[in-house]
Amino acid sequence: MSKLINKLNDLNKTDLPAMGFRKADPDEKRASMLVLAEISGRPEDEIKEIADSGIAGVIIDGAGLTAAALSRCLKNTNNLAAGISLSGSKAGSSFKLISDDIDFIILDVKLPVAAFEGKEIKDTGKILSIDVGIEANLLRSVHDVYPGIDAVMIDLRISTLTLENMLSCKRVSDFSGEHTVALVNKSLLDAELISLRNAGVKALVLPQDTTVEEMKSVVDAVSALPRQDRKKGKKAVALIPQLGMAPAPKEEDEGDGDGDGE
Repeated sequence: MSKLINKLNDLNKTDLPAMGFRKADPDEKRASMLVLAEISGRPEDEIKEIADSGIAGVIIDGAGLTAAALSRCLKNTNNLAAGISLSGSKAGSSFKLISDDIDFIILDVKLPVAAFEGKEIKDTGKILSIDVGIEANLLRSVHDVYPGIDAVMIDLRISTLTLENMLSCKRVSDFSGEHTVALVNKSLLDAELISLRNAGVKALVLPQDTTVEEMKSVVDAVSALPRQDRKKGKKAVALIPQLGMAPAPKEEDEGDGDGDGE
């Protein structure tokens, strides 16, 4: 199973009460989002530093990538979850690069279905890159698309994140029912991070030109975010008859004895 997808699944797990006499630490919390980075074209020594920056995984562009270049890149990732981005109608030719060392792949919606023929990618994480404005009925179909989609990716690399962007993002997350991964800018305010998290984003992808220090800064900022409030909807109250309870007896009108009740 993909290491990255396992980590995304772990984000959805609720912390259970501590067993025995151990008291749960109120300050103890897990990160609410993962941070990934694009590393294509980075020097080998830089990739080693990136691998130690606290990020959860790296993404390599499959366009024009050779097996030798991929091998050199992977040996410096320190066992991080490493994925290949396969975009465009000709991306099927990059499938030959997929091996046991590739943890996940990013698929373009224009990728020919024939590219999957004869490929064993059952245990490889599969992330589908989609437009944030995709129709709702198509979003509902994502889960059933062959060869099985584990997450969706949207592009939010825009100059200013707005409430409209967050609504669109939440729509993708809710209608697809899959983990949402977002391409974002390297500089994000805490308010933007919280908004992205609340809109259903589970992983952030930093651009290729992000420095190691900037990566560490984003990882630290995500780790320092306050716990997400779990909004509880109003519970429906079932009307259950109370058994064994007799109705209160009616009081008889004693009146004044003349039988007219007055």
